[in-house]
Amino acid sequence: MKIRLQIGVTAAFTTIAVVMLGVTVAFLYNSNRNLALQTARAEMESARQKSVDGLINVILPVGQVVTTTADMINSFPGAISEPTGGSVMASQIKGLSQIYGLFFGFEEDGRFFQVVQIPEGLKTFGPNNSPIPDQSRIIYRTIDYAMSGSKLDTYLYQSDWGTVTGTEYSEVTYDPRSRTWYEGAKQKDGVFVSPFYTFNSTNKPGVTFAKRVMNPDGSLMGVVGVDLTLESVTRILGDIRIGEEGRVFMLDRENRVLAYNGPYGSNRNETLFKIGNREIKDPIVSRAITHWSNHPDTFFEFVDETDGKKHLASAAAIPETFGVSPVLGLIVPEDEFVGDIKATTQNVLKIATAILVFTIILIAIISRMLSRQINAVAEEAEKIGQFDLGGDFNMESHIYEVDALSKAVANMKLSLKSFGAYVPADVVKSIMSDGNPVEIGGESRELSIMFTDIEGFTAKTENYSPTDLAHELSNYFAAMEQQITINGNGTIDKYIGDAIMAFWNAPTSDPDHVDHACKAALACRLAGRRLNSISQDSSLFPLYTRFGLHTDQVVVGNVGSEHRLQYTALGEAVNLASRIEGLNKIYGTRILVSDAVAKRASDNFLLRYVDRVVPLGTSVPIDIFELIGDRDDTTNALVDIAAQEIEIAAWDACMELYHDQKWAEAHDAFKTHLEAATTPKLVEIYIERCREFVDHPPEKNWDEVNHLTRK
Repeated sequence: MKIRLQIGVTAAFTTIAVVMLGVTVAFLYNSNRNLALQTARAEMESARQKSVDGLINVILPVGQVVTTTADMINSFPGAISEPTGGSVMASQIKGLSQIYGLFFGFEEDGRFFQVVQIPEGLKTFGPNNSPIPDQSRIIYRTIDYAMSGSKLDTYLYQSDWGTVTGTEYSEVTYDPRSRTWYEGAKQKDGVFVSPFYTFNSTNKPGVTFAKRVMNPDGSLMGVVGVDLTLESVTRILGDIRIGEEGRVFMLDRENRVLAYNGPYGSNRNETLFKIGNREIKDPIVSRAITHWSNHPDTFFEFVDETDGKKHLASAAAIPETFGVSPVLGLIVPEDEFVGDIKATTQNVLKIATAILVFTIILIAIISRMLSRQINAVAEEAEKIGQFDLGGDFNMESHIYEVDALSKAVANMKLSLKSFGAYVPADVVKSIMSDGNPVEIGGESRELSIMFTDIEGFTAKTENYSPTDLAHELSNYFAAMEQQITINGNGTIDKYIGDAIMAFWNAPTSDPDHVDHACKAALACRLAGRRLNSISQDSSLFPLYTRFGLHTDQVVVGNVGSEHRLQYTALGEAVNLASRIEGLNKIYGTRILVSDAVAKRASDNFLLRYVDRVVPLGTSVPIDIFELIGDRDDTTNALVDIAAQEIEIAAWDACMELYHDQKWAEAHDAFKTHLEAATTPKLVEIYIERCREFVDHPPEKNWDEVNHLTRK
């Protein structure tokens, strides 16, 4: 049985609304007090869980930083006293606002290395309480031996690691070995947590997490420490306080108040952080602490003797983390829950009845309008389904979804008229969004062109079923397409079996198309590695992709016939890019680029000269280079730039001997370089050439060109 939309929507809404209204009013009337108490307990439990999560999120990373830094020092004991050690410490605490500083003190001679995150609002620092230089965010403090042999306390102010804004020196008056955190950590295997105290440099409260580091012979090397500021705890307490008259407090193991947040008024000065056994002047908090000390229940009630009001309270220790387990307490007057519910119960029936009548009328009007508009869209969609594309469809609606649907139908109708001119899905998508007919034509434009190919793909797929191969290969193409698209919005021209042809600077102009093409090739190589690492259960993987890049003038645009068009690039440069990709098989490389690319990318990318060649099917010699990495990639995600620069310097030294025709010396240099080479096949090619030239030197007019006879 089918029901009309207008009747069905109105009847369903009316039935549901009446039933829900009756149940809600009855429930509120019969159980308002129980609901108030349950709500109070639920809010306290929620606030407790929120505070526990917040405190754990504050404390746990601190302990992890201590443990991680101790492990790092234990593995690389010499690194901590080097600037790289400070860099690592700065990266450990970056983004952790609750950490004031990370440091390490040596047991043998009291040397001390510390990275401090300058707290917001701190204006002075250092032994002389000097003004902090502008833009400073990090302080790298070292107590170490100077060139004179004496110790020197150095403060290096930085806006970011490596960007120095100021330096300050002083005599050494500080010895970490005399500090409480150091003594405590010496006696404990795990993480030691100091008592709460006030930091001298900021005059703000905090606690130190510390862990000892042992030498291989079992003696003490030193102690790692992290200062945790407790301002984050104060913010957590302020966030979880319930109601206008609610109170939140935190106790240590001796039931002394560590922190308190309460209503403003006479106790406004007690909303700040408290340390030690200071007396709380708020009698309600004092009474709650006394009651809980005598009867440590998680939830309890008590009456304030001054005004006779009943209060709901909750107090319990949070889960222990690195030995820290403070007690969290919440207090809220009962009237804050019961009073509102009573008033709501008396008025809800009157208000709800009026709203129900008005809403039923409004729903009937809206459902009728919606029903008529949907019927119109459905009739037009039925025409399109029958390929009846005559006439125009224009309908506007104040309902967003209906209006969007009508516009989508109208746009689809117009786009389908031009659908037969294109086959590739991305081109069809462009036509549909543009809504204009396509035309044959092209333009001369400089493009950066990339070809890719999978090494040994044919052999790997001989026993693959077409269905399985299509599924596996689609994952690979998706990973490559993503990197090509996000790096300069590259255009994928076509998929040729397992190969990809892509280009940059068309159809959208891109003045940096050479750099974007290089970045895309490197990103695709990294994406391939990641795909190999997560596809180990597939016999198709691992896949190793080879890339060829070239930039030159080509013709790009719509080519074909009026019945079948393709947006593509044509010209000798396209063929040369494909040939360059094929040269990877000869030289054992992954990414080869032409000299046209190398000249424009050398400042931003790390390149290695490979050879001067005439690829098969061409007649003009070109220099080819191996694209190694992006100089701006400070993460070393793909390659270690510093290590590769050293290797390339050694390679260039070998090539200089080769260019000078010192064959025997070049042969020995290449042989030595082979042991550390990341592209051994390339080195072996030159070793063989030098060996041949020693026996049969080239002619005097030798031009170093290698004429290739295979792809």
